[in-house]
Amino acid sequence: MQNKAAMTNDEIKILTAKELAEILRIGRDKAYALIKSSSFPSICIGKRYVVTEKALYEWLSRYEHRTYML
Repeated sequence: MQNKAAMTNDEIKILTAKELAEILRIGRDKAYALIKSSSFPSICIGKRYVVTEKALYEWLSRYEHRTYML
């Protein structure tokens, strides 16, 4: 049986609000507003919000050439 904990090249990268702000070059408050908005693909675990890197880039490609208002 294959070990489920083994890391692969398809590993899921989880981003925090701080990392999201750095990637998008936005402020911390804007990152939290974005990550808490209903149309953004975030996951809430307890009081902590995160987003997968894959979901972020898919979301960015959907909103390419559009204006996203918070």
